[in-house]
Amino acid sequence: MSGNERGFTLLEIMLVLILLAGSGFYLLIKLPVNFEKQRLAFATTQLLEEIRDARQAALAENNWYAVKFYYQAGDQHYQIFRQGKLIKNVSFKDGIEFFGSPMDLRFNADGRGAGSTIVLTNSQGDWSSVIIAPVGMRIREK
Repeated sequence: MSGNERGFTLLEIMLVLILLAGSGFYLLIKLPVNFEKQRLAFATTQLLEEIRDARQAALAENNWYAVKFYYQAGDQHYQIFRQGKLIKNVSFKDGIEFFGSPMDLRFNADGRGAGSTIVLTNSQGDWSSVIIAPVGMRIREK
């Protein structure tokens, strides 16, 4: 063999393949769990923002807004109304649904409404919630 020949040894190639296989196996196990949790986090954040937007719009426009929840089996969604007229319909992705039966929300012209807690869950049993405090109308995610 001359000194100009270059290449990888069989040991180096095997080591790289073992590391790649190990990483792939780890991702194969962890990725589906993270997808479900991320889908739940996205749905909760979206619901939080929609409720905040409805409250802010009620204040800004001096109108009332309502958020109605529909939680029949296989039909998990919510709708946003402005003075009784539907302005938005939001359906959840597969596996995300309400836990229990959330109360509908209504924000009057001064941005006030009843307090409530809306809990979302995924197919793996993880949950997160949106809490609307009756005093001060603070809307947050837990």
